[in-house]
Amino acid sequence: MFQKKNKKEKDEKNEKNEKNEKNEKTVFVSEIRIWSACPKQLYFKYSAEKKGHPDLLFGDSRAGVFENKVWREICLELPALVSEQIDENPDVVFAENNEFKKQLEDLRIEILKEQQEFEEKQTNVTEEAEEAEKAEQVRDKIEKLCANVDSVIRRDGTEIFEFVAAPINIEKTFYFPKADLTGTPPKVLMIDEKRLPYLIKISSAPSNGVWESDRITAAAYLMILKNEFGRQFVSDGAVIDYFGDYRMIRIRPQDRRKVFRAVRKIKDIKKGKMPREKNIFLCPKCVYREKCHVKAKTLFSKIFGEA
Repeated sequence: MFQKKNKKEKDEKNEKNEKNEKNEKTVFVSEIRIWSACPKQLYFKYSAEKKGHPDLLFGDSRAGVFENKVWREICLELPALVSEQIDENPDVVFAENNEFKKQLEDLRIEILKEQQEFEEKQTNVTEEAEEAEKAEQVRDKIEKLCANVDSVIRRDGTEIFEFVAAPINIEKTFYFPKADLTGTPPKVLMIDEKRLPYLIKISSAPSNGVWESDRITAAAYLMILKNEFGRQFVSDGAVIDYFGDYRMIRIRPQDRRKVFRAVRKIKDIKKGKMPREKNIFLCPKCVYREKCHVKAKTLFSKIFGEA
């Protein structure tokens, strides 16, 4: 019995070591997104994970991370729900459609229950849904989601929702051996016989285009799709979903070069090299800010020897 227990522990340890070794060699597209937002944040996040610390990022509470997972699932199903409403009434205005808002609210509760059962959370869903502050936050989110849908329809028409509602792959993992790069796009879409990735962001879009970190992430997904299916069968575009606000972009050659640079830099980080660059705009909410902060000497202090 004792020998069996020792063998099981040894096997688990070997499996963990093999996984860590693979993670050190392989770069994940999700890591490119973090690196492009702030290289130092990725360094401290990777160090924390390696030491077995909880995976906290951007100062989110675990409840906030969990809630984002629920809204992400809603965004995955949103295009089909929108398309059904448009089929019934082509002139529908989603910001004024209470029936649709109720549908989203019911879907959220359903997904919340599923996620809580899966993650074995002990929160009482009914009590949480009835909390006044929580309910108000949910209503605000649904209002924003509906407003974003109306904005897309005014800007790009309704066809994009049917296009996004019919993926050929959902959350399938792909690998690009040339760069040791792997990733799982939320959806792979097909337009004009060519594949392209769809990404989800539970955040606001910039006034024009997309955020730079999301552009590089999309470029990374395109590279692994082209390796999987062949360049002639993959588009140079991507769809980024900013909480119901769809932005279609074309990936440029310089975006692909940035991906290779990111992969190289991330591999250095995984070898223990501290990056010099950081994004000071993320510092106030970053859980690693205390470890990252280094008191910089001013030019005056260097010249006159003052601390």
